[in-house]
Amino acid sequence: MSVFERMQRIDRRVMYLLLVVVIALPMFVRFRLPTAITPEVRGVYDTVEAIPRGKLAILSGDWGAGTLAESLPQTEAMMRHLFRNGVPFAILPWAPQTTTLMQNTAERLAKEYGKVYGRDWVNWGWKAVPMVAFLKSMAKDIPGTVKEDYRGTPLAELPAMKGVKNIDDVGFVCHITPVGNIMLWVAFIQSVYGTPIAYAPTAVMVAQGYDPLDAKQLVGMLPGLVGGAQYETLLNDPRSGVRWSNSLSLAELLMILLIVLANVGYFASRRAGGSGR
Repeated sequence: MSVFERMQRIDRRVMYLLLVVVIALPMFVRFRLPTAITPEVRGVYDTVEAIPRGKLAILSGDWGAGTLAESLPQTEAMMRHLFRNGVPFAILPWAPQTTTLMQNTAERLAKEYGKVYGRDWVNWGWKAVPMVAFLKSMAKDIPGTVKEDYRGTPLAELPAMKGVKNIDDVGFVCHITPVGNIMLWVAFIQSVYGTPIAYAPTAVMVAQGYDPLDAKQLVGMLPGLVGGAQYETLLNDPRSGVRWSNSLSLAELLMILLIVLANVGYFASRRAGGSGR
């Protein structure tokens, strides 16, 4: 068998082994591939930088373990930026699982920044109410709608919620989600009150964000894992988003290389009079 025929018939076990190696490499060897910052990611970053002092940010989410690889880097990047800038934020989960996942993330990052629950962030907890009804009520009366945090503590007893009465006291919202409900935030909050809204979807839901983005109804968007990696790059603090994005990029480069090798082998075999099969 000629070398060109071997290029077309690489043992699948070898390909799987190479795939495992390139995916695992960024987890053990720290390096940074070139990262281009898109305007939609820059828009989110610039908006967070400009949150007025004394305003609350809301990190809304309805993601779970199934989309952790994309939603966690987005969530971590947003929390790091808010902690770094000293902007208090409220976690607004739309599912019981999200309550725990986002709270655990905040607690882990808070240790790095010396932040304290109740003062620097709060978790409103999952409320078993329709999203539309909750948003419309919250916009007019946050304490009356949320009432207490996920531990059962009245909002009035949490320093981060001092002076927060309605949506006018909120300077920024980021909705981190794998489902298509961003337009509820746009319809009932942004279009009515002008609150800056950012969208952090999984990759398959990115297309839904471009219409409101083009209409200036969103300040920006973090598109999937790549969006989280770009945001970490803007923060000059590469973490899981950059590492996991590097794994994805290397895996895609490997696939391209294998396809090129197979095609080179095929055409070279035909020219040499081989079977080309």
